[in-house]
Amino acid sequence: MTVINSQECTFYGGRIEAKATVEQKVNLSELSPDMIKQKEFAGEKITELLSKAPGNDANIGGLKVVIENGWFAARPSGTEDIYKIYAESFLSKDHLKQIIEEAQTIVNAALQTNQKNV
Repeated sequence: MTVINSQECTFYGGRIEAKATVEQKVNLSELSPDMIKQKEFAGEKITELLSKAPGNDANIGGLKVVIENGWFAARPSGTEDIYKIYAESFLSKDHLKQIIEEAQTIVNAALQTNQKNV
């Protein structure tokens, strides 16, 4: 976990990796915002679901879920049989842990064969 402090804000960041088959990596890379049925995440309303970069509309090869006080992004590795979840909380270490745990639930559901509506 990384803790960044500045005069303007403090945030907590983390990253996890998990094994994934080629099929699972394809499922994750093809996730789209309309496949996510959850309305809340880590105790907060989801404010954005992104599969494309806001600046240039480029495909991010995964999914980013944003809430008021944090976010996570999940994408498959291009070089290893793993996927990665990156997360930040603007509240606390405990909130970051909750974000990561719930992100894993969303990603694991998406990686199930023939189950893309999570």
